[in-house]
Amino acid sequence: MRLTKDEAMSLILRFAPNHRISSKTLLNKLLASFNLHLIPIDIEFKLNKFGSFSPDVDKLSSNDYFEKYAYEYNGTPCIGYRMKPPATELAEKTIRTKLEKILSVGELLAFKKEIQHLSTLSASDISDTEHRKLLVEVEDRDTLLQKVNTLHVDFYDLYQELDKIPEDSIVNITLRALIEYCYYLTKYLRDKRFKRLEEAYDHDAYMLDYYFLHILSRAIPMIKEEMGKKDKDSRVINKYYQFIVNSVKEYPFSLENPDLKKLVPA
Repeated sequence: MRLTKDEAMSLILRFAPNHRISSKTLLNKLLASFNLHLIPIDIEFKLNKFGSFSPDVDKLSSNDYFEKYAYEYNGTPCIGYRMKPPATELAEKTIRTKLEKILSVGELLAFKKEIQHLSTLSASDISDTEHRKLLVEVEDRDTLLQKVNTLHVDFYDLYQELDKIPEDSIVNITLRALIEYCYYLTKYLRDKRFKRLEEAYDHDAYMLDYYFLHILSRAIPMIKEEMGKKDKDSRVINKYYQFIVNSVKEYPFSLENPDLKKLVPA
């Protein structure tokens, strides 16, 4: 379940003070924050160690829900984005039909408050916060490799316990599929993406690896908790499943990749 560009833009502008965003760079940061809340959106992300950059933002043009406007700041011409009235209705509809299926009431409120807060910051301030969240250890190779190895061991242990989850319901089948996918994803990250980290590693080009490491580390306690429940929380399991398995079509380890089997060990 992905949010469309118009849905994501309507939500951001609905939550932002004065219903406007002052720059393309700030808009990029706000759109990237959807990922950290496990809200997949239909925008391709190419991320770097300082935050995020989405070429699709350059292609956004005024429509029924928002408009681009030009202004001058300290003698420099700038481009901003502001909401049109129909965006209010689209934002509320998106909350009812999509976000309430992904986020709990508390999570939805936290997401709204974060967008409101981030909208008041500079893009550089947000980049610094995002850098710390994602553990982008450009200079500390050992810390990064330790995180990758620890995650893989944790998911290996969970993978060995799959037989304890009966395939007697959709939620159990989804949980099993999530564990299996995460196990092979961590193996892929360890053996393919970070294997030659001692050589020239392009941190800018592989920022999605850091996003997955961050989300995978958050998924472990959730999975362990749900495995011990008789009545599992289908919403939270499906949220992680939809994001990790289906959110990034362009990522090499994606169900959309016709050569995915070549990346999974026999």
